[in-house]
Amino acid sequence: MPTAPTGRGGGRGMDDGGTTRPGTPRSAEWSLALGLAGLACAVVPVIGEWVAAPLAVASVALGSFAIHVAERDGRPGTARGLVGAMTGVVALGVVLFSLAAGWGHGG
Repeated sequence: MPTAPTGRGGGRGMDDGGTTRPGTPRSAEWSLALGLAGLACAVVPVIGEWVAAPLAVASVALGSFAIHVAERDGRPGTARGLVGAMTGVVALGVVLFSLAAGWGHGG
């Protein structure tokens, strides 16, 4: 008896033909979540910068890994991995801008 799809993007579901279709890699979902968290932390003064920078770097790394896995295996998730990686790049840019602005004023 075939099982119903899980309803989540990362699980394996059944299509109408009864064959399994791979879901979005979890690294794409984590990349997007870490990128958004890094972007949120980047606007917090002083401490947020030191939290946001590792989150942003992890987001970029996981996003690029997700793109690689999705393209290699023919799975969906390339766009989500790209958005996660780009969100991490933006968060890292905000952190670097904030640090440069602080150093420019004698910080």
